Amino acid sequence: MQACIPISEAELTIESNSIPHDQGEKQEEQSTAILSEPMSLSVVKSAHKEVLGDIYHRQIGMAVWQRPLDEAFEYAQNLMAKAPHFCFKGQQKPQLAANLLGRLLPESKGKQVFIEDVTLLMEMFACLFDQQEVGLRLDVLSKAMCPRFHVDKIPCRLITTYAGAGSEWLHEAHVLRKRLGRGGDAKDHNSGLLNQGRINRLSVGDVALMKGDDWPASQGRGMVHRSPSASNEQPRLFLSLDMV
Repeated sequence: MQACIPISEAELTIESNSIPHDQGEKQEEQSTAILSEPMSLSVVKSAHKEVLGDIYHRQIGMAVWQRPLDEAFEYAQNLMAKAPHFCFKGQQKPQLAANLLGRLLPESKGKQVFIEDVTLLMEMFACLFDQQEVGLRLDVLSKAMCPRFHVDKIPCRLITTYAGAGSEWLHEAHVLRKRLGRGGDAKDHNSGLLNQGRINRLSVGDVALMKGDDWPASQGRGMVHRSPSASNEQPRLFLSLDMV
């Protein structure tokens, strides 16, 4: 894989949070176990799209482009109201996906701006990872797709929320990996979150590239995240892009 978006050099916020050291003997034992494992990955954020190229840095687990949505957000709200069960999944070249969305999405102010934004993200993703086609999922969600903390078994995924609650994620220092997946309580949606750990949330419009467990040389240290709650009264419009 080779990036074609330049690696950014300025106006970055790099996060690598840790748990306070006064949380008791049990917490100290857990923290010590974490420190003995392979290198923790940090999160980098910027208002410039070039930050997405930073996903190629070995120590970066997630790169976040923080941006306003404006007219695309207004259309997203109208889309959820007019088509509350809308779901589009496919493996397409960006321009073909744009044509299909043009026929499938309901008419409303900002529709073309919204389609152009989706197409832009697909083109950027394809460029970053040298892909001819991109796996696209655009969903109006009325419930959490993946309510438990987990790691994706893929190299990398792009996600963004156009309306509603953003995806939730954890800094490595707040994770107990042995409690994720089958090692945790299936009924406990916080399984894998350390005692006194903090849950972070992406904002509406944020574009995040998250490394998964299959990223080369990631040593199985993919970003831990989950879907936020959603309902018919408070839906969310979610987009994800995958390599194919």
